[in-house]
Order: sequence, then structure tokens, then C-alpha cells
Amino acid sequence: MVSTFLKADPPAAPTGSKLKFMTTEHDFGTQAQGKPVTYEFEFANTSSDPIVLENVKASCGCTTPTWTKEPVMPGKKGSIKAQYNMAREGAFRKSITVTTKDGENIVLYISGNAVAQKQGVDDAEGNMLGGQDH
Repeated sequence: MVSTFLKADPPAAPTGSKLKFMTTEHDFGTQAQGKPVTYEFEFANTSSDPIVLENVKASCGCTTPTWTKEPVMPGKKGSIKAQYNMAREGAFRKSITVTTKDGENIVLYISGNAVAQKQGVDDAEGNMLGGQDH
């Protein structure tokens, strides 16, 4: 009888990310120009060590990121919120670069299309309030 042992692979060099993002890109679709939009990217720490986000930088000043500042323990979750100001009309695709204290870089993307608001939307306000005979 011959015994066959399955040999486990040796630990791989760190090629994968220690952070697992639920998604790395978000499309806001078509939104009204001038009304900021926000998306929260969630991630999990898949390593056996705490992870610290050292820096989160947007590709331009029109995108404002905020992020989990405290260490994210193994198996726990953190987040990065990206707010886009929607000031310019037209399609956009912006990047947010996440850098961990260990030097890992992950790039997230937000995209969408800002359209000019239609005029006269507030015309219905009087009808909603009914008569103002007071």
C-alpha cells in the first residue's frame, strides 16, 4: 500500500493585499450637478496583524476622502468615504490611492455623470402647500 501525502505549499511571498475591499470602484450614475455625492468603500483586514491606513489621497481637489484612522485589527472592518463635489458638468472618473503603514497601495475609483439641473423645479411648491389664505 502506497501512502500519498499532499504537501502544503510554502507560505507565498506577500503578493496579495492584506486589505480585502468589497468593491474597488463605484459608479454614481447620472446625478444633479452641484449636489455632492458620497460613497463608502468597506474593507476587511485579512492579515494576522493590525493594519493602519497611513494616507488616503484623491487624484484631485474635487474629491474628499475620509477614512478609518485607528488600527484595523485582524478580521475587522474599516472604511474609506469618498465625496465628489459634482461641481463640473459631464462624466468623471476619479481615483483614490490608499497607502498602508506597511507601504501597500490600493487604488479605488469613483465615476459618474454630472448633469445640469433643470430650472423651474420649485414651481410646484405653491400647489403642495394649498391655499395661503391665512
